[in-house]
Amino acid sequence: MAGQAVPMWKYFALLIALHTLGRLPLAVLYRICDLAGELLFLLAPRLRRRVIDNMRHVLGPAASRGEVRRAARKVFRNVARYYADLITIPRLDVRQFYERRLHYWGFDEYIAPALGEGRGVIVVSCHFGSPELAIQGLIPLGVKALCLTEPLSPPRLSRLVDRLRSSQGHTFLPVSVGSVKAAIRYLKRGGLVALMGDRDVEGPRALLPFLGQETYIPTGPVELAMRTGAVLVPVFSYRRDGRIEVVVEPPLDLERTGSVEEDVRLNTLRFLHCFERHLRRDPGQWIVMEAIWDSQPGEGRR
Repeated sequence: MAGQAVPMWKYFALLIALHTLGRLPLAVLYRICDLAGELLFLLAPRLRRRVIDNMRHVLGPAASRGEVRRAARKVFRNVARYYADLITIPRLDVRQFYERRLHYWGFDEYIAPALGEGRGVIVVSCHFGSPELAIQGLIPLGVKALCLTEPLSPPRLSRLVDRLRSSQGHTFLPVSVGSVKAAIRYLKRGGLVALMGDRDVEGPRALLPFLGQETYIPTGPVELAMRTGAVLVPVFSYRRDGRIEVVVEPPLDLERTGSVEEDVRLNTLRFLHCFERHLRRDPGQWIVMEAIWDSQPGEGRR
């Protein structure tokens, strides 16, 4: 019972935040989140070490200790803002949000034509910027996505989070055999499926070089694209002074050599290289608090 009770606090904390903080103006909520992020950076040494290790990999060995810590502090603030975005989705005026706070670069060039031709589209993104709000911005464009998500513990928390995400019209399902089959059917009908590609959470994976060091990377998005013939489009979002900027990259030209394993590896590397470019532009937008690599080097040179 004790083991089951531990994660329940997350469910109740999110539920309380939804019905209290979620009613605040977003600008006020973001200020609270920035303060909470700074406090968590100071008071959670284990999380701090993980994020600092991630930032060290992104910034490289030449970065100073101060540069690494500043990037890590920004991660903490942006993680807090991520949860603010989540609890405000049900009350979001998506049309107003799209017109005033969101800008999509590349949607008309790379996503709309494929959908217009009836081809399935797989959007592969990362925990970078504001993925929760970026996907909501598709609603005013007439696109309803099927999104596969990380199963959370306890299941009640997972259902609550996906219910919040789905409140504007998208469908969010935790990764499972059944949800993958649903995604395949949706793609064959010419729909858009969204997946994350930067963390080894559920499903197939491969040991690949990422920012100079090998780690396990999910290969599900590439495998799904190769299996269905869907267009695979990398998409990344940025926070820009209260606005959200979404960059849609050109579809990946998938390699097909005849060796499925090697093709999956090569095509996943192509996505990783694309993500590395964005990650190096603004490391503090990477809202991941898990250790992506096993190493735990120091915080940086003084």
